Amino acid sequence: MGLDGLFRRETRIHAAAIVVLLLVMVWCVGALAHLALTVALIRLGIQMWPAIYIQSAVAGSIAAVLVGSVLALVLYRRAVLRRQLGVVAELNHQVRNALEIIAASTSRIADKKTVATIMDAVTRIDITLRSLFPVTHPLKKRVAQTAAQKSTRPA
Repeated sequence: MGLDGLFRRETRIHAAAIVVLLLVMVWCVGALAHLALTVALIRLGIQMWPAIYIQSAVAGSIAAVLVGSVLALVLYRRAVLRRQLGVVAELNHQVRNALEIIAASTSRIADKKTVATIMDAVTRIDITLRSLFPVTHPLKKRVAQTAAQKSTRPA
């Protein structure tokens, strides 16, 4: 599965359902906290307007902590993904360079069956890499150029 799997409809619906469920859970916890705070303030004998201000301050503080925590998690996850994508990009680069060397080295092999097997393997790996990580200069063009150069060389 490539990166496009992240954007499938089922995945988006699943993520939206999780977000809605989390919002309902946070709302329920907030409502219960509000109720508990109201009961505690009434038992302490605090008048209505100061109680409303206290409840608002507490609710705002809880919301700020929750939003800050979620934002910190999102930023952390983004940094981890960026690091991982950098590693994958470097790996992709290294594999493509090795494939170019392998494709170019087939010009020195006399057995056509061996050359065909190697070129088939190189092409399959390149197709897989291109489906996962598109590039502007696919190896297929370079392989074709190498094969054309090989066929034009005098025997």
